[in-house]
Amino acid sequence: MSTTNDQMIAGYDYKEWVRLESLFLKDYENSTRYNKPFSALISDVLENETYKSFADKTGLSENMLYRLKKQIDEKDPPQRNTLITVCIAYKLDLMMAQALLYSLGLGFNRFNKRDYAYTFLLTQCRDRSIDQCNEILGQLGIEQKYWLGTYCRRKVTKRKKKDS
Repeated sequence: MSTTNDQMIAGYDYKEWVRLESLFLKDYENSTRYNKPFSALISDVLENETYKSFADKTGLSENMLYRLKKQIDEKDPPQRNTLITVCIAYKLDLMMAQALLYSLGLGFNRFNKRDYAYTFLLTQCRDRSIDQCNEILGQLGIEQKYWLGTYCRRKVTKRKKKDS
């Protein structure tokens, strides 16, 4: 289908359509890469990334880049909000986020409000900044401990086990 700059395509002006089509083509190309172990998937996403640029984009520590590429696996998965932070910061689609989670033996629970909010961000808001996504999470009633970026770096306190 040929179009000119002044035509509308399904309600999108030409410039919006070109952006949407480009996003589709990128997502489609990425979809062929989904059946790999976590280390291969995340290495593809973070290829040529420096520690500083990773920290700047995500709000995560520079050390997290090393951990994601070298130490994370099914036995030692990252926090879910850490992984979603990377997905938002690198504008990954829902399919890629699911592939990353599945490669760790994890997935989204559509009956969990936090997970549903994360899928909402990945489908509706992935062009937003980490701070904007946190604002959205807050407005959706998601607790700060599940927010993205620097919120992932806060120490999580573990409950003490009851003595039996």
